[in-house]
Amino acid sequence: MLIKSLLIIVLATLAFSADHGTFKDCARVDFCTNLRTRTPSDDYSVDSGSVSASTDSNTLTATLKSNNGGSDLTLTLSGLQQNTFRVKIAEVDSTRYELQDVLDGEPEGLNFDDVQIGDDSVTVTTASGSNSATVTFSPFNIEFGKDGATEVVFNGDRLTVANNDVTAPFSFGITFPEGLQLYGIHEHCDSLALQNTGPGGTDPYRFKNSDVAFYELNSPMALYGAVPVLYGHGPTATAGVFLHNAAEQWIETTSNNEDGGSQAYFMAEIGTLDVFVLLGPNPIEVVRQYTKLTGTAHLPQLWTLGYHQSRYSYETQDDAKDVVSNFDSNNFQLDALWLDIDYTDAYKYFTWNPSTYSDPVGLQDTLASTNKKLVTIIDPHIKVEAGYSVYDGALANDLFVKNADGSVFEGPCWPGTSSYMDFLNPAAREYYGSMYSYDNFPGSTPTLAGTWNDMNEPSVFDNSLEMTLPADGLHIGNVRHREIHNIYGFLHTMATHQGLLARDNGERRPFVLTRSHFAGSQRYTAFWTGDNQADWTYLHAAVQECLNANILGLVFCGADVGGFFNNPTNELMERWYQAGAWLPFYRAHSNKDTNRREPYLLPEDSQAIIREAIQTRYKHLPVWYTLFYEHTRTGDPIIRPLFYQYPEETDAYHVDGQILVGTDILVRAVYDYSGATDLDVYFPGGENEVWISSTSDDVRAGTGQINVPVARENSPTYYRRGAVIVRKDTVRPNTVEMTDDSHTLYYTVNEDNTAHGTVYLDDGVSFKYRDDSDFKYISIDVDGDNVSFTTIDGNGDYEFVVDKIVRRDIANFPKGGKSGSYKETVITRDANGDLLKNIKIGSTKNLIVKLK
Repeated sequence: MLIKSLLIIVLATLAFSADHGTFKDCARVDFCTNLRTRTPSDDYSVDSGSVSASTDSNTLTATLKSNNGGSDLTLTLSGLQQNTFRVKIAEVDSTRYELQDVLDGEPEGLNFDDVQIGDDSVTVTTASGSNSATVTFSPFNIEFGKDGATEVVFNGDRLTVANNDVTAPFSFGITFPEGLQLYGIHEHCDSLALQNTGPGGTDPYRFKNSDVAFYELNSPMALYGAVPVLYGHGPTATAGVFLHNAAEQWIETTSNNEDGGSQAYFMAEIGTLDVFVLLGPNPIEVVRQYTKLTGTAHLPQLWTLGYHQSRYSYETQDDAKDVVSNFDSNNFQLDALWLDIDYTDAYKYFTWNPSTYSDPVGLQDTLASTNKKLVTIIDPHIKVEAGYSVYDGALANDLFVKNADGSVFEGPCWPGTSSYMDFLNPAAREYYGSMYSYDNFPGSTPTLAGTWNDMNEPSVFDNSLEMTLPADGLHIGNVRHREIHNIYGFLHTMATHQGLLARDNGERRPFVLTRSHFAGSQRYTAFWTGDNQADWTYLHAAVQECLNANILGLVFCGADVGGFFNNPTNELMERWYQAGAWLPFYRAHSNKDTNRREPYLLPEDSQAIIREAIQTRYKHLPVWYTLFYEHTRTGDPIIRPLFYQYPEETDAYHVDGQILVGTDILVRAVYDYSGATDLDVYFPGGENEVWISSTSDDVRAGTGQINVPVARENSPTYYRRGAVIVRKDTVRPNTVEMTDDSHTLYYTVNEDNTAHGTVYLDDGVSFKYRDDSDFKYISIDVDGDNVSFTTIDGNGDYEFVVDKIVRRDIANFPKGGKSGSYKETVITRDANGDLLKNIKIGSTKNLIVKLK
């Protein structure tokens, strides 16, 4: 049965595949072919007399002399805060494009505390000697160390810097001496642990943001986003590199799972060689170092963490109203309805179809009456049509991308002939953002609470251009499109975010969803994994992609529940809703030619399972919201792969179908095959790390992979012993109606009879938490029969109401791979007999509740 199911999966996947005639492999891209086949060679040496560095600054400069008659280069190496170095290499008097807007401000320098210049090398140190960079003169390379161990090597024999009239490619190599496995370089539909692409492997991983229909599994093909960050991880150290460059790139990867020394070879078409070296020394620190550079997501509005319903398309406003009504009447929770492109007038954005959406305000009033929100799609291509005000204004103000000859570029997309906003131009961003105002988008109200930016790779329906803008297209300042291609979508969402912020006078946190993205996009937008397929393997891929995105700062990630293309079985729908409930962004979406699949249309037994999955999401909203707040403080991921939290467990390095929600909830998605009744689950942490099922009395020790039974009704989900899980268990139709509901605490105490958790409270909408400290961040600490509530931060007047405590004490400890069990005690009153819900938690900085 299993073999038959797997065969069906393989055949289904082969039936729909990406267009390899349009989207190129390395062999069809000249700079990739040339650089990939280059033999390592020591082409550069440091001119020892040119070295300049002192303890009065954070910068070392030197001249790299060509050993083969080529141009000399300038090396600039800078020490930065957060155990980070920066390396820039370019021609003397370089005119290469320097990437703007991606970093979250200029990185903070850290002066060298020691400089040692010798005959053969120079070494600089920072952080009281903890971090070091040693530049060897000949052959040229740079070794970066942390606490005496070499963590990153910049390989000079892989360095190439070329320049011609069309492109200016460069390459360099990186080695992670302590790294057994490589991770990162999002976005590809691939395993979390990167493949080996060297000799005998696959094509290199490509970065060229692309509108790839029917994208393939386990593939290095470019997809919609590009985050050129690579981590080398091993049990003793984790380090990373970030190539701050938005041109097309190809990256060769080779992991050495036995001895370390994992390697990567970066090849870029043009732009500046600008690399940040992140010295960790563990996954938590290396991710924080990266997000310190590119920023964190701001807190989302609370409603965005609920369930979202979408389809391409809800053809009429009556259809849209019926969908919302049926969600309510069938007891399915819902926070937002989404409209795809057909709501517009002939695909002209910031308009409504006069026939099918003739009363958009009435539609929004209907949604608002039951506390629902509306989200509409707004793409970057603008219909070429005189009299269309958005087009007329952009043309008159010279805000479109141009051809190489200076004429305005026009290409085919959904509206027909279209032009594309030049979002590199701040004036274009301001103009486009202003279109979101209630005056410029007639028929919009505050109920239209979010925006969906799609097709922003950008997509152009021209196969000869690989479905995007021409590489020689021109942006403001005569910047060629090939120099900034991968940040087009980033800049699009930047404009939208700016516009929504202005529209609401800065009083609401903007919500934007994007398909295309880059490093730093988390500051402006959530993203989803694009046009996936209704297939078990794509359910697994959704988990893989969102785990990878989360360790690269892009925490607000989700996938189309059920798959965008094709028709899922009822069982696959059930399992996808269960898994989707544990991804940060939770939305169902489907293509025009698929069957309608709103959950209330499914058989009653499937409805019940999906209803429970959605309710599980809403019950854990306090967990999600607290994790998003903690991300704003630390840069930590919302969901995490096992290796991130348990870096020494080498057996977990390839586990990518399981999710850690924060540190305390372990979820195993059921994606393996139809009819699964048991699955392998990896329990991390060692025999003293105990995991307690949230849906049964199963108890497991963290001793590795164990086969566990699986019920149709839910996915394996476990709470970590010693954690306090904060939930809202009252079922309400949406997040607004949950606002005043009380909380339930779940915990199992550790061996020392303690447990710990946190909870975050604010108004769920505004930036007052950031600007006025209007929030409450509370530590919950259990010590025996006492529960302490301590305000960590925030001055907001928010009461934390707890009406119930569920304590689960281990009755039988798991041993020898066998399950244990627990005994549950429900507590609603304190030791004095007072109802817990009447205790004013949060009104004082510290409060101890005695349970006995």
